[in-house]
Order: sequence, then structure tokens, then C-alpha cells
Amino acid sequence: MNELEEKCLRFVLRHYQKNKLDTRQALKVFKEKHGVVGRAGGKNRYFLFLSGLAAAILLAFIVWVGISPEKQWTELAAYEHAVKYQLPDSSVVTVYPYSSICFRTKDYADVCREVKLTGKVGFMIKRDCTRPFKVIGKLAEVQVLGTCFVMDESRADTAWVQVESGKVRFSVLGQSEGVELLAGMEAQVVKGQHVPQIVHRPDSVKKGSFVFENTPLPKVLAELSRYYGVKLVADRTDKRLTANFDAHSLDEIIEIIEKVLKVHIKKQV
Repeated sequence: MNELEEKCLRFVLRHYQKNKLDTRQALKVFKEKHGVVGRAGGKNRYFLFLSGLAAAILLAFIVWVGISPEKQWTELAAYEHAVKYQLPDSSVVTVYPYSSICFRTKDYADVCREVKLTGKVGFMIKRDCTRPFKVIGKLAEVQVLGTCFVMDESRADTAWVQVESGKVRFSVLGQSEGVELLAGMEAQVVKGQHVPQIVHRPDSVKKGSFVFENTPLPKVLAELSRYYGVKLVADRTDKRLTANFDAHSLDEIIEIIEKVLKVHIKKQV
């Protein structure tokens, strides 16, 4: 065996667990079956075999890691309608349209209560002093013990939190400094900021409803488009709307606006 073949063999033996695969026996069987022992022309085939064996077992190892129960994720998502889910600790989340959360299935139950958020989600968290609950978004994160709040990152450059009960700590992702929010308080982070700012919610969406007071139709459609993750356009833009809607079915809202304002609205995904 030349130096290159010896390195390849050491590579195979180093990367695979004992009793999982007897590589020495496999090499012996292969050489006897294909008559490569002692043959000058067998070295190339022998080297190719070692290379293929190493690649195959590495691929098997990678696949095992990918499907290992410790690595599995649970995703909870909503599309056109908001959906309520119960988490393994009996906490309840309301996932708003075109939003989702995900968590490591085994870790959530046994190690830590941590979820990753996309879009807008409402949380009713069961109190557990030994395992604080954490929500991680793209811009910000929230840490709580037990509370009720909404976190919204449906806008690409803004993260917003509204606390309905309890207390949360709201901070920019990766930053140690944050703000504590009590019931009735709201705060937001705009991309590029290092500390959240306590604010009042500037738009019309609060607690799953829309309130429009003599609002220009383009602004109405922009708000609905942002919330539902679609693009809405109308054949007329000179109209104004005064109405209240529950944030349930976008199609129903569109139908009502079309009838009231006598316009045609097109939905583009």
C-alpha cells in the first residue's frame, strides 16, 4: 500500500464509529472478490474503492445528523387566516396570516422554551420561572416568564411588540441593552437601531382588527397588503374609506370595500 492509499484508509477509520462498520474486513472482502491483491493494475481500483467508501460513509453520517430526533424542528404556520396553536408547555400562540414560528421539538420540551418567529404572532405564555420563554426574530428578541403579548416583524425593517399583560424584556437581536415593557406598553425597533424605542402603535392594526377613518384607499390597501403578505391594487385611487374590520378573511374585506366604494381590487401574490 502506497502513502496515498494509507492516508485514505486512515481517513476512513478516523471518521467512522467502532462496531458501526468493519472497514478492514470490508477491504479484505473487496480485494479477494476482485482479485486486486498483489496486482500492479489494482492500485487505481483500490484507491477508487477507498475514496468511494469514505464518501459513502460520510454521506450516511450527514444524513443521520439531518434526521436525528435532536435536530428535528416543529413549524407552526398560518396562511390566509390566523390560526391558534398550543405549545408543548400549554402556552398558546396565535399565528397571523403568512406568519410562522418554529422550535426544536425535543429541546423545547426538555431544555429551553425558545421559538424563532417570522411575521406576526400573538403569545399567551404559561409562567415557568425555571425556563424563561424567548422569541427570536430577524431584528429583535423578547424574553418573558409568563405574559400575553404580540410580536410583529411582518415589515422588513421594523420589529414591534405590544404587551397585553405581564412584563417582557425587548431588545435588538445580539444586543445586551433592552427595554422592559409592562401591560399596555408598546415598543419598536427599526433596522439599524441598537436600542428599542417605546412608542404608540402608528398604524391601524391592533388586536386583530382594522380601523379606518376617512382613510385614502391607497393607504388602506397598503396596510392590508402588509398584514396579509400580498399586493393589492385598485382600479381607482381617489376613494376614501371609513370602516372597521376583523382581521380574518382578506377576501371578505376586499368584497366589502369593492361594494362600498364601487371599485375593483386585484390581489397579487
